[in-house]
Amino acid sequence: MTKKFKMEKVLELREKALEKEKIKLSELIKIEEEIRAERQVIADDIDQKSAELEEDRQNNRFDFIDMYNKYIKLRQKDLIECETRRKQAEQNIINQKEVLRKALNDVKVMEKLKEKHLQAYQEYVKKQEEMQIDEINITRGFKE
Repeated sequence: MTKKFKMEKVLELREKALEKEKIKLSELIKIEEEIRAERQVIADDIDQKSAELEEDRQNNRFDFIDMYNKYIKLRQKDLIECETRRKQAEQNIINQKEVLRKALNDVKVMEKLKEKHLQAYQEYVKKQEEMQIDEINITRGFKE
């Protein structure tokens, strides 16, 4: 005989909430990885343009030095902005991990409660069986 857990719906809702939080965390991690990749592209671009600037200086070509400097400054601002976005993304990931931890804890609490209910029901069934066996033994004893 099986017993239906009275709060099965609550457990299901908490499991769904846990899955949603996992999805949100994976999306935030993906965004953070994209920001890191963008940051790397910007850093590589700055390095490339700096190398080109140095090459032009060594070859005594001073026509585009101001443009290189302006472009490098612009890309450095982009790099700073990208770093700010990355730090914000990391903070969002930390916050989401905390939310995920709480959701996981809620699910574990409900599962433990379900186990306790099942164990209590099994003990109840065992006591009922023992009572029936005792009653059968008592009634047979009088008949003999």
